[in-house]
Amino acid sequence: MNKLGNELADAWLKKKTIDLNKFNRSEIPKTREEAYNVLDTFYEKLNKKTLGWKIGAVSKEVQLDESFDGPVPGKIFEETILESNCAIKFTDIPASNLECEYAFKFKKNLKIDNSLNTKLKHLSLYIAIDITSSRYKKTSKEKFDKLTQMYLGIADHGNGGKIIIGEEIKNWENVNINDIKISLNVNGNLSEPSYIGQKRVDPRESLRVFIDEFKSKKINFNKGDYLLCGSLTQPYTLKENDKIKINYENIGFIKIKIL
Repeated sequence: MNKLGNELADAWLKKKTIDLNKFNRSEIPKTREEAYNVLDTFYEKLNKKTLGWKIGAVSKEVQLDESFDGPVPGKIFEETILESNCAIKFTDIPASNLECEYAFKFKKNLKIDNSLNTKLKHLSLYIAIDITSSRYKKTSKEKFDKLTQMYLGIADHGNGGKIIIGEEIKNWENVNINDIKISLNVNGNLSEPSYIGQKRVDPRESLRVFIDEFKSKKINFNKGDYLLCGSLTQPYTLKENDKIKINYENIGFIKIKIL
């Protein structure tokens, strides 16, 4: 698995994609454990400063729809966190999607174990955007079944790209956060792409799923770290020259320009 991890790290640094047709089937992860082994190689080679984690495909309904066997996590690199009114070069995010999310921010160092569920007073909540990306040539990844594509996504930094942190949701524990409407204004066209029902997961559930996934790995959240909690909306495929304004009803806006 080291070959894939090393090439993914090189692809991240050079902003390029890799062709999976050049890999033997034995070099492609077939289990979550193998995917994490590739991811470990990826992180060891890059040695980037991290500020927490992201987790996607949290909902059991989404996992069932996508034929996944669990969530899709990855670290958050400090250098990829952007302010809420930002401009991004399209060449930095080719073949990327925008997803509206919530993000926990940790007010103190905390261990990732079951007791973390009872320490919500030490977490604040923000509106956020996850710009997902990929280091694979699309056609070479699509030849695999969805489960293998998920393992490839974990190996690829959890499909990580850019993270945008917006405004804090004050007194969030007393807000019906899953009822908040989210609208996207893309180049003047307005839509409300919010997930509803079981596909829209409460961030507290995302935290629980993250704990279940990582409590045996002896890692911690540090003060100031984030946990990006999974998509609240249908992904939007970003295009060059897009001008986007995201409105979280009665909470705040995030503005993005794609150059």
